[in-house]
Amino acid sequence: MVSEAESGRVHAEFLNDPTPTDVITFADGELIICPAVADRQRHIEGLTLPAEVLTYIIHGCLHLCGYDDRADADFQTMRRAQTRLRRQIQATKVIPRH
Repeated sequence: MVSEAESGRVHAEFLNDPTPTDVITFADGELIICPAVADRQRHIEGLTLPAEVLTYIIHGCLHLCGYDDRADADFQTMRRAQTRLRRQIQATKVIPRH
């Protein structure tokens, strides 16, 4: 979990984009997540902050499993998978839905 400034720095260094981003996934399994971005984005789907952060963790893990989200069809496939997985985890009552 990093600040917006650190997220922007890492994003610029590795992906040539200086804007803070939600999650960056590295092939070695490291995930860089920015809770401030999550807090802004969570309202899109009406999620709690923990649920939005969980979505980013799942998103990063899906990348590590070979999912890609650059093409629109792949993005939609990945989005459905991460939503399904988040809901399954939420059903365990570990992460609240709202």
